[in-house]
Amino acid sequence: MDIKIPKNWKPIAGASQYALSPENFVYNLKTGRRIKRRWYDLKNVSYVYDDNGKLRSVNHETLNVENYALPDEEMRVIFDYPDYKVTPYGAVWKYRKTGKRHRGNPFLVGTKDIGEKEYARLKTEDGRAHWVRMEKIMEDTYPEH
Repeated sequence: MDIKIPKNWKPIAGASQYALSPENFVYNLKTGRRIKRRWYDLKNVSYVYDDNGKLRSVNHETLNVENYALPDEEMRVIFDYPDYKVTPYGAVWKYRKTGKRHRGNPFLVGTKDIGEKEYARLKTEDGRAHWVRMEKIMEDTYPEH
């Protein structure tokens, strides 16, 4: 079923049955109904159902509710930290239990230099956070290198 978007309206990525009107309101294109707009955190947001049927908030500036996946490259799960994966070149991704902030999408974990070493902040399955040395992560995950 192909829904036609009116002229000068903007589509919402990941929620194909919704669009943003020139008056800055989100409409359901199937029913023609206007969706309630809220002012939250210095931006307009509306709640729509994505293409998978899950209720999501959409920022009127970005117009995106899509889910993303991990990049298609070699990765291994980090020992003692099952929610994280690391690439052979040291990029650490959190791919499970990413929370509301990241909308369940995987994200790249930042690192910090402490002294002469590089560390990443990782959480165990029970929620305890640890600064883990990148050398240790690489040694444990890729012992053959």
